[in-house]
Amino acid sequence: MVDETALRRPLGGQDVMRAQLRHLVEAIEQPNIMLQVVPFYLGGHPAAGGPFTLLRFPEPDLPDIVYLEQLTSALYLDKPEEVEHYRKVIDRLYAKADPPTNTKNLLTKIIEET
Repeated sequence: MVDETALRRPLGGQDVMRAQLRHLVEAIEQPNIMLQVVPFYLGGHPAAGGPFTLLRFPEPDLPDIVYLEQLTSALYLDKPEEVEHYRKVIDRLYAKADPPTNTKNLLTKIIEET
């Protein structure tokens, strides 16, 4: 899941941006990679407060953990009620974001505009 803003923010110059976007196009063609974009038109969204990662492990004995990266440190949340809050945010994002089938077209459009 990525905010459209991150795909359009001009960092590193046009050549770097195009290369990164092309890399994403190649990546989403892999069967084990899915990318959904939260489009501008949604305005504010459930995760607008900042990026986070929900870490899930295949071993049933290991609980899910939320990873929050900050400028000078990182925070790991492992309390079930905190993790559940972030899980609900992710569920709402999946429901509101453009479907993964639209991602390649959007990436291609941004490449052409860059």
